[in-house]
Amino acid sequence: MRRVPLLALALLFAVCTAGAQTRRPNKNAAPMPPPAVSGDTAWPIETLTVEGNHNYPADKILAAAGLHLGDRAGKPEFEAARQRLAATGAFENVGYRFAPAKDGKGYDAVIEISELGALYPLRFEDLPASDAQLRGWLRQKDPLFGDKIPATKPEVDRYVRWIAEYLSGQGYREPVIGKVTSEASSDLIVVFRPAKARPSIARVKFTNTGDVPASLLQSAMYGVAVGVLYDEPDFRQLLDTTARARYEARGMLRVAFSKIETAPAKDVDGIEVTVQAEPGPVYKLGRVGFTGSPTSSRQELTKLANLKANETVNFDDVKAAQERIAQNLRREGYLQAGSEVKRDIHDQDHIVDLTVQISPGPQFTLGRLDIVGLDIESEPTIRKMWGIPPGKPFNPDYPDRFLKIVNDQGIFDNLKKTRAETKVNQNAHTVDVTLYFNK
Repeated sequence: MRRVPLLALALLFAVCTAGAQTRRPNKNAAPMPPPAVSGDTAWPIETLTVEGNHNYPADKILAAAGLHLGDRAGKPEFEAARQRLAATGAFENVGYRFAPAKDGKGYDAVIEISELGALYPLRFEDLPASDAQLRGWLRQKDPLFGDKIPATKPEVDRYVRWIAEYLSGQGYREPVIGKVTSEASSDLIVVFRPAKARPSIARVKFTNTGDVPASLLQSAMYGVAVGVLYDEPDFRQLLDTTARARYEARGMLRVAFSKIETAPAKDVDGIEVTVQAEPGPVYKLGRVGFTGSPTSSRQELTKLANLKANETVNFDDVKAAQERIAQNLRREGYLQAGSEVKRDIHDQDHIVDLTVQISPGPQFTLGRLDIVGLDIESEPTIRKMWGIPPGKPFNPDYPDRFLKIVNDQGIFDNLKKTRAETKVNQNAHTVDVTLYFNK
């Protein structure tokens, strides 16, 4: 067999770069000479790298491309690899380049990609397989599989096809769809679920409820869940905001809703949801601390909160304490006051320490006082009675209380109606008040 001269071989390597790429050629690359030889141009891949990747590791990209070190490849093989990557729908652009290795015995090859900007978490709903089972299957099918995926049509369609393939093996024949949604989250997610419409909740039942009556939980959930389209993550959020509060009012901070089952309702259109509760132990209140108060001392806040240590903790009482603290601050001009409660749970002792983190916000003062409906003789009387000077902290309760005093004292004859309007100036942190008198 006649040997190909080394120089001719080098020229052959130089010209066998990716002419059919989806990316633009490198402007700095030197122009390639015309083909010098013809024949078999497949040579071993000596180095293989990836450029442009951020979301996907290089090994996953190469696995999806179907290229490996040592493979014999030429332009047809690199083009096939490019097409495999492009078909995933995971990349905006895919290209490649290859050139002779320094030893003249193979190729140095580079896969060039441009990734899509946004990737989204994926979730499975109402499918007869667990999250772990479906993720494990998709990981086998897709070398690029991760916690987040692009929401391109090719990518979503591939996942729908693979999920349907897995479920078909389990005897499930219903069509599956995938779509981007924000129904159960503030962020966008890709949801895979049956193509048929979700059923609505007709009834909610509880089992193993412990000291909390099942009827109390069912009544609480009736107002927020019945008639709502069923989605387990959404339903669990309702449990956390509604049913959990009934347990935490009795000190059961570790309550869990361990099992949720659905079945068609027998007497109405919809489904019956059965929730199994695990109440857990009862916790007592330990220490209560406060941070962030601009005016009140710890002693004053403790008295205002009125929470009893060494007694069963009741988070309805905790919320009421938060509101009393906020109201007290609002009367001092902190109109946007609020707080957050941090829990330090000691599971061994069944004690919870609380820290009330107060966020007072800016202090608002009185701006203008306008009086409408009084003559020039009566108005000065009201201004003299008014107790908040301009520039002093504004109490939002004061205008209505002031008008009640005016009415109760009978200062004006035939006074039919009074009312107060306030205008909050957010930038200036002032409040303008207008008092209306109808005589």
